Amino acid sequence: MSRRTEAAGLATALGLEQPPGLVAIVGGGGKSSLMFALGESLPGRVVMTTTTRIFAAQMSRAAIACSLADGDIEERLDALDSNLLVVGAVKGDRAVGVPAELPAQWLDRPGVDWVVAEADGSRMRPVKAPAEHEPVVPDRTRLLVAMAGIDALDAPLREVAHRPERVSAITGLTPEDRLTPEALAVLLTSPEGGLKDISKAGRVAVLINKVESARQRAAAREVARCILEDRGDAPGLRVERVAIGALRVGASPRWEVCASAQPGTGARPATA
Repeated sequence: MSRRTEAAGLATALGLEQPPGLVAIVGGGGKSSLMFALGESLPGRVVMTTTTRIFAAQMSRAAIACSLADGDIEERLDALDSNLLVVGAVKGDRAVGVPAELPAQWLDRPGVDWVVAEADGSRMRPVKAPAEHEPVVPDRTRLLVAMAGIDALDAPLREVAHRPERVSAITGLTPEDRLTPEALAVLLTSPEGGLKDISKAGRVAVLINKVESARQRAAAREVARCILEDRGDAPGLRVERVAIGALRVGASPRWEVCASAQPGTGARPATA
């Protein structure tokens, strides 16, 4: 069973204290919010990007934003002193992603410490299961973060899930059923769900977002316990930690961290 450590900042909660590194974010429940929060909290110079798409309006959340179509990305990377958002192009209300090979190339530049890539789409739902072409995880990803919003437990699957038919296939639930903490853990650790394409990542973490109330925290802790418990060769053992909390614009919340031990030995508290 997992044990808890309180009061970890976001970067520490995800084990991202030392650059360089490439972080890919998948799942649902606030991926863009996490990307921008990491852009502000990671130590060093950060390039934020997407390999899929984000809403064009979200570009205003970055101090500096540009697209590959602008033609000056090299100069902007050379002049980087804090953080920068790069998208492929703006088409209507969407900013489309960059080619999957670019994030690793940017990380090789001497002026870049981190690259954070939103690598999945969820149509603003708190959970999802990926289609065949998803997610678009860049090569050389140091940390894959699988996300979910705890509000995924609050309504029938058909209302909270993107691609609910795929979520049903993974969890065994019908579209009219509600996710339980156990079913959410199954979804987040499935090789057809949150852990799809983990072979491209060096490490895997789960972040459970939108945890505000005592009831939600208890449910999130149960999800973490199910993810981190010793299950032999189950793929969930690839998850080294679960961060529980709420991303808030303009705030620096503290995160509760549940961290795994070495495979087959249970779990241990993370160092915050």
